[in-house]
Amino acid sequence: MNRCLVALFVLLLPITGAPGLAIPPPPPDDVRIVRVLDGTTILVMPYGSPFKLRLACIYPPPLQQGPAALAAMAALESLLQTGTWVTLATRSKATDGAELAEIIPYGTTEPINLKLVQEGMALLDRNASALCNQNTYRDAEMIAKTRKLGLWGDSAGTDPIRQ
Repeated sequence: MNRCLVALFVLLLPITGAPGLAIPPPPPDDVRIVRVLDGTTILVMPYGSPFKLRLACIYPPPLQQGPAALAAMAALESLLQTGTWVTLATRSKATDGAELAEIIPYGTTEPINLKLVQEGMALLDRNASALCNQNTYRDAEMIAKTRKLGLWGDSAGTDPIRQ
């Protein structure tokens, strides 16, 4: 009987791999950051081809706003270094077909999207679906505005992005 079990183990070893040596892949919603494209769009790579992804629920300055857009992009780059793994949470598709997600770095529970709003580098996208907790993002925006953080510091209490 023991010989049969040993023989079966030896036969199955090439199929299953050596016990304890296999490193399981990350879950399917985990991707590696390839690069930041602008204040809300990143290029990520799962296990196949890279794809573009937009940060859900936020509205950063558009590229034509020059310094404000560059500041928002720099803030995003500082939070998402190339090569790091992140989890894509609460994924959906935008009306224009773009992939949307909240981005959560390993070892944390707070989305990068919310962090950008807390730092005053993006606003809550009021046209966003119920993908994210609207109240949490709205509160973060009001605190950043009150404290004149990020883009709010350059404006006299007005909306620094949708002017």
